[in-house]
Amino acid sequence: MRQRVLMDHVSHLRAFNRDYTVKLGLLDRSYLGSGLSLTQVRVLQEIALAGEDGTSARDIASRIGTDEGYLSRIIAGFEARGWVRRQQDPQDARRKRLWPTQAGRAAFAPLEAASKAMMEQLLSPVTEAGRDRICAALTEVQSLFAPPAGEITIRGPESGDLGWVLEAHARLYARDEGYNQEFEAVVAQILAEFARSTKALDRAFIAVDSHGQRLGSTFVVEESPGVARLRLVLLEPQARGRGLGKRLLDMALEHARASGCHEMVLWTHESHVAACAMYARAGFSLVSSQPAEAFGAKVVDQIWQKNLLP
Repeated sequence: MRQRVLMDHVSHLRAFNRDYTVKLGLLDRSYLGSGLSLTQVRVLQEIALAGEDGTSARDIASRIGTDEGYLSRIIAGFEARGWVRRQQDPQDARRKRLWPTQAGRAAFAPLEAASKAMMEQLLSPVTEAGRDRICAALTEVQSLFAPPAGEITIRGPESGDLGWVLEAHARLYARDEGYNQEFEAVVAQILAEFARSTKALDRAFIAVDSHGQRLGSTFVVEESPGVARLRLVLLEPQARGRGLGKRLLDMALEHARASGCHEMVLWTHESHVAACAMYARAGFSLVSSQPAEAFGAKVVDQIWQKNLLP
């Protein structure tokens, strides 16, 4: 099922690319009527917008992901037009720094203006609220495609976190398991009970990256005196496979032990293979497994239990 979902996503992304390469004129031989290809315009932009320290061919190649040999030929062409000057790098005699000439800035200015005009033409028919949605969606896309952030922090809940937990559960379980809104209602009820709780044991752990992007969650609540229940364990797709689930689980177990609990229980479904394997590695035992129908799907309910005593 997940492979089919991935192929659906691939088709969706390709369709978007086909549509917007046409809308943005990226297939034209001459970008924005400049007589330059899109790659040439992008290289000129990198040089024209470089600060007083300039830039280098290696830096540009790294930023735009192009071959250094091809890039060198483009830069040589700009030099022939008088748009670029090279100078030895004072920090590394083997490298050259690049700066735009006055003619280079003059060549880039109308391209920058034309690009902005194109974007304005594309956005002007859309309402302000719609443009806000577009910008928010594009920011989210950039975040999802960005390399994983190096540092992940696990903290307590802050304003907006419970809303994200609800949205993420509804979104990911509908996508991966085909669950309907009944599941969303169950998660909403769990979160409402947690928000109203005054029990000392009840605790939420939220994982965020260095940009504040939420990546995962887990909750510990009191099942009965001395017994903790693990709930709402979730990882965003881009955070999986990095050991974050184990970190969240370890913190939940540590909190339950420190609070004097002798046992932890949890409810999950057999289809959550990675999560069930993690619970088994952490010393949980499967105590119940029952086929059922829930949330518009056929499921296998599972109860897992772990003794917290030394």
